[in-house]
Amino acid sequence: MTITDLRTFATFDGHGGKVSKRVEVLDHEPAAGSPHEGLVAVRGEHPLGALDERAADESAALARGVPSVGWVDPSTLRDWYRPDRVVITRLEARQSGIEPGLYADSRGRGRVRIDGLEARLAPDGRPAFRALAGSDAPWVVDVPLPTDQAVRLVAVSEVDEGFEVVTAPVSPFLQPGEYAAHDDDVPGLPPRPSSGRVVVSATVLLDGSLHEVERIDEQAATIWVRRDGRAVPIATSAVGPDLVRYTATPA
Repeated sequence: MTITDLRTFATFDGHGGKVSKRVEVLDHEPAAGSPHEGLVAVRGEHPLGALDERAADESAALARGVPSVGWVDPSTLRDWYRPDRVVITRLEARQSGIEPGLYADSRGRGRVRIDGLEARLAPDGRPAFRALAGSDAPWVVDVPLPTDQAVRLVAVSEVDEGFEVVTAPVSPFLQPGEYAAHDDDVPGLPPRPSSGRVVVSATVLLDGSLHEVERIDEQAATIWVRRDGRAVPIATSAVGPDLVRYTATPA
């Protein structure tokens, strides 16, 4: 498992802050001295409210809902989802102690080796990564790392030029679905085979009532919940991780 989608997304507060839309932030630099200097290019659905907005497909007409691109002030962008990729030499990796593997940078435990970029439901009922410890393989199981303590995911792999280091943001939420269970893991001992599969469901507390979580879109920074029989989008920034409750049942 690796981080393959390196696109950057953010929420754009357009039309004087009256309308917020999720947009892709493009890697385009405006020419020096141009009227777009100091602005960033974005892609979304028309009408964006961006400067010099035009259809992303030059052959298409600019109409409501059509993918469009334009220029915006970076101060109007928030809730960034920003992956990154760098390649370092083997010498730089050795000097920095960087080794191939999957990691999560955390607030309290530093860089923690994990067995996959997908979190699971820990025994305490919180989303967490299956953490590994040790100076070399074979690794032993460490205490799970809760997702709300992780800052970013890091995937390090060997490439011809040296080592590729790809980082991505961490969502504190767990996507509802089916996961492998590792109830037999014991910290300090080698990882044990999966003890089975569990189906994880989630509910979120909104306005004093619990609502079923249908899905979570990390790039769109959106949680879709069931309200009055239909799926309703809610910004993840408006929902604290402590407001989401998870339930695991055998698959």
